[in-house]
Amino acid sequence: MNRNQPYPAICLLLCVTFVISAGCIADPNPHQFSTNVDYKFQVLSTGPLTNVTLYVPLPVKNGTPVAGTFVLTKQYFSQENISLDFVRSPPGMDPNWTSPVPGETPLFLRIHADWFYPNKTNNIEYSFFYENRTALDSPLAFPDTVYPFNNQSVFLQKINFSWKEPPVTASKYPDLIVYKDVDVNQKVMLYADYSASPSTWVNIYSQVLVQNKWDEHLDTWDNFYADSYTWFHTGDSAGWQVAKGLFGGASGYYPNLTSPTWQKVLDRDAGKNR
Repeated sequence: MNRNQPYPAICLLLCVTFVISAGCIADPNPHQFSTNVDYKFQVLSTGPLTNVTLYVPLPVKNGTPVAGTFVLTKQYFSQENISLDFVRSPPGMDPNWTSPVPGETPLFLRIHADWFYPNKTNNIEYSFFYENRTALDSPLAFPDTVYPFNNQSVFLQKINFSWKEPPVTASKYPDLIVYKDVDVNQKVMLYADYSASPSTWVNIYSQVLVQNKWDEHLDTWDNFYADSYTWFHTGDSAGWQVAKGLFGGASGYYPNLTSPTWQKVLDRDAGKNR
């Protein structure tokens, strides 16, 4: 006798019920606060370089090389047959170059090698990627991604750089603030001195990105800033070079801490700490 098997239908019903229930019990208030930090730095070439000296900008906060809260050390960049140092005033640096933070001086990573061929195919990569997610107890602990100068790690060696605090724009969400995104095409100075064949191609790239995130209902919201530069060149190189990059901030959504929704969050978090 053939019988209809109800089990697939029952399983489907249970899955649907579970999904609906999850949506109903999802915390309607903002929660799961976190900050993500990405830092990338690489030197790549398509052929060997000789008599190499590089001075490349590092992200700095309060005079310290950091990405988010991660302190960059010479050991972090160390590699066999390469000498390293941190230098604030490399030879030939023009003191009139712009620093977006008054009173702050840039910091450079000095790389020197007699022979250098950073390339995956050569099994000698010179590439670093740091990524970290930090859970936060409160939105008050979010890093400032609207105006990160003076507050967060940035590359200070910029040329003719200007930045204005972004204006607030209309938001369709009463508990969120939206700014007019600011994206600045920038020029960053670096030093690259080496010998190479005319066909050898070199790229130096770096970026620091800080992103705040939280969950609300079943959505994830975020805001961030990013600072980056990249330099391409073929053949020999001598002296100071101009790298092109992008500085972007005030991107995404920001808590309106005066709204009832976020006041509930602050009251709840304050109660936890009593």
